[in-house]
Amino acid sequence: MLDILISAEKFRLSPVGLVRVRQSLRTWQPIDELKKGPFKLQARVLEYRVVEDGVEVDISLTAISRTDQPVWESVLTMLSQDRGRTPNTQPKPEWYDGHMDTSEPDDMKAVDINVPWTTGLKFVWAFSDYSPHCLLTLPAKLLGYRCTPTPSLWMLSKCLAEIEKHKGVDAIRAPISVTTQFKEPLLVPGKVTIKFCESAGVQSKCVRFQMEQYERKIPHITGQICRTTVEDVN
Repeated sequence: MLDILISAEKFRLSPVGLVRVRQSLRTWQPIDELKKGPFKLQARVLEYRVVEDGVEVDISLTAISRTDQPVWESVLTMLSQDRGRTPNTQPKPEWYDGHMDTSEPDDMKAVDINVPWTTGLKFVWAFSDYSPHCLLTLPAKLLGYRCTPTPSLWMLSKCLAEIEKHKGVDAIRAPISVTTQFKEPLLVPGKVTIKFCESAGVQSKCVRFQMEQYERKIPHITGQICRTTVEDVN
C-alpha cells in the first residue's frame, strides 16, 4: 500500500531516496482480526512540509476490519533529503530524555545480536528501505565492503521481538501505542545492542527501547511502546 501511494502520479516527491525518520503506531485489536474476513487498507498523505534537511511528508496508514472497526493505524514521516545539505539531528519527542545508557536503570536489559549481510536483501520490499547498490551486496561483501541501510522495519521488529521475549506477549499485545525515531543507518554485516527498560514517571505502562551500535552506543532507532486503555482508544 505504501509503495502504491509513493509511486502515484500525484505524490509530490520522488520515491527514490525517501527515508523514514519517525513513525507512530496504534493497535486497537489483535492483527489476527484481519484474518476473519475481508478488510480495508487506507493510505493517504496528511501533510508536506519544508524542513532544514529537505521536505518531509506525513503518511497515514490504516487497517479496518470487516466490521468497519480500526485494527491499527500508523503515521509515518518520511524525508526527501536536500542533497546539498548535511542531515540535521531529528527533533526529539517529548518522552525522550537522552540515551538510555546514561541512566543505566536497574531493570534495563541489553541484548547483543548479529546483523547478517543478507538482512537487506530479505527486506527489499519498499522504496523507502531500498538502495540499488545493495543488490551488489555479495560482491561488495567479498571485497570487504558493508551495505547500507538495514531496513527500518527490521530494526523495529527486532526491538519488539526482544521486548516480547523478556517482558511477555502482553507487552506488545493490543491495544498499544508505539512511537519511534530512526537515527543512524545500520550497516551490514555487523552487530548491535538492543536495550529496553520500563519508563518512569508516566501513568500508562511503557517500555523504552533502543538499538545501538555494538560497543559504540550510537543509536540506530529509539522508541517507546505503551499499553493503552479503552478511554485512550475512544
